[in-house]
Amino acid sequence: MTSIQKRSGNTKKSVSFIDKESSKKEKELSIVDNVVPSIKNPISVIPFHNLIIIYGMFKFGITKDVESIMLKSYITSIPIQFIYNYIIFKHLPKKNSTNVNLSLLLISSIFISLVLAIPLHVILVLFGAPIYKYSVKTFYLSLHLSQLIFSPLIILYTLDLNQFTKLFKLDNIYSSIFTNSILSMVLLSLGGCWLGVIPIPLDWDRPWQQWPITLLVGGYIGGFIGSLISLIKYIR
Repeated sequence: MTSIQKRSGNTKKSVSFIDKESSKKEKELSIVDNVVPSIKNPISVIPFHNLIIIYGMFKFGITKDVESIMLKSYITSIPIQFIYNYIIFKHLPKKNSTNVNLSLLLISSIFISLVLAIPLHVILVLFGAPIYKYSVKTFYLSLHLSQLIFSPLIILYTLDLNQFTKLFKLDNIYSSIFTNSILSMVLLSLGGCWLGVIPIPLDWDRPWQQWPITLLVGGYIGGFIGSLISLIKYIR
């Protein structure tokens, strides 16, 4: 009889422990859901246009006229980004998209990313980007990167900076980032740009090694790969 009671007590303790762990995980997931807006259909926000923009830049001769093609491709990318931002917004949960002035949000996403290109340019210079001879090219790079990074983030968080800063307080921040298509895209855009520095000093003498072509391509491809990684995690 005593043995049965002991087993029963152990079972209760085990069940209680499992319940506590389960409730803890549910609480963590709830916190992440509140901080990281979900995307209804991650496939719809894969930035295929990134690949089209890269193709267009090489098609129209970025290796022959870097400054001109970078500027023209940026101007061309603005309406494309505008449409992409609209698609992102339409795939946000209702709780995140209600009572939002969509037109103002879309315009703000483009304008703010344009303004933020200035401090981003300063950051690039501080990280070692050329200042004098290639300053214009570096600024054009900051325009492209700012649009890749800040514009979709503004849509995802609907200009709620306070909500965005909560992301950095999460314990499992990287796991949370890679479960969201937009956050994963933004992070890998930065990573791709950073890796794009590697081929430049190599003694290959290729036209595409000009500053800052490889960084620019790395940023666009990195964003595309980032969205695919989050899609794989979503499917699993």
